[in-house]
Amino acid sequence: MAMAIAAKFSRLLQTLRSPSFNCPSVGSLTDALTAGKPNPSAHDIHVRFYNGVQIQKMKFPKYRKGRIEGVRDGGNEICFGKYALQALEPARISAKQIEAGRRALQMNVRRGGKGGKVWVRVFPFKSVTSKPSETRMGRGKGAISYWVAPVKAGQILYEMGGVTESLAKKAIQIAGSKMPIQTRSIIRDPKTKEIGIR
Repeated sequence: MAMAIAAKFSRLLQTLRSPSFNCPSVGSLTDALTAGKPNPSAHDIHVRFYNGVQIQKMKFPKYRKGRIEGVRDGGNEICFGKYALQALEPARISAKQIEAGRRALQMNVRRGGKGGKVWVRVFPFKSVTSKPSETRMGRGKGAISYWVAPVKAGQILYEMGGVTESLAKKAIQIAGSKMPIQTRSIIRDPKTKEIGIR
């Protein structure tokens, strides 16, 4: 062990003594960055793709589990459409479940004619890791298995607009059945707060 450390130290000294070693100045680093040369720290940034589209750059792609108890303060009101699907309990909704609900709403909007639109209010930004079976303890955190969106109670998941109320009820009921939690459909009209609880 001591011999290996001594060998590494001697190699380091030889590198420092060699004439080819030049310590870069601040000016040369900024010139290299402005000239379009690759940034040495860019290799540490991981690019994330969602449905084949580059969406996010993150330095640390693996998250801790975290807690999602409580009621959502913001994001619990309809902002874009007239009808919405609201979560009634906290959960981690995966990207596949979010996409399944969006497709269910989109198909019903297409059947209703032109002018209908769907807004997705949640985004799967948190990674969930998993280790392979029959793996010993330790050896670091597992590889990323899938992506989830931590959702609290009261948070709006989807919004719809430009469709009739009967079509919105049916579409939101189908999208709610794709979710792993209890949901309800709400309407923006101040006279009737809800159009049904699923």
